[in-house]
Amino acid sequence: MAYSSINNLGWTIMIMALSPNLAVMNISIYIIMTTPIFLMMTSTSTKTLQNLTTTWTTSTATTLSIALLMLSTSGLPPLTGFMPKMLALNELITQKLTALATLTIMTSLISLLFYLRVAYLIMMLTSPMTTPSSTKWRTQNQKSQLMTMMTPTALFITHLIPAIPF
Repeated sequence: MAYSSINNLGWTIMIMALSPNLAVMNISIYIIMTTPIFLMMTSTSTKTLQNLTTTWTTSTATTLSIALLMLSTSGLPPLTGFMPKMLALNELITQKLTALATLTIMTSLISLLFYLRVAYLIMMLTSPMTTPSSTKWRTQNQKSQLMTMMTPTALFITHLIPAIPF
């Protein structure tokens, strides 16, 4: 997640000089998308990628939410993270900075690889040290209710972006 933050901060700094409002929107959407990820990782005591492979035994909804939020953070088109990147690239092309836009798209593919790897590990692999039981016992806490409310908001905020004035 540290690499993700560095990557998104690069997008924000790149667009800051051209469109400060777009930079603020970019960082705001990133914060909205990563907050539920961190809350879910905290509630499942996840510290490594190998720990993520066992989250399906804790909660299938948590597993699916983390995977979708990771893909959204990567900037895949139907999800929320695509809109700020598309608007930033549009601003770069409008300012005749097509070389920078091309370089940005190419480096974005590298970060997409990281996010796809995490989604693959969460959804497609089972840890070799998985318990034979179908679910792990976990206590419910207030964070799980907050995560349940924040995940749909983080995934589908794209529909609100046209209403935000730049």
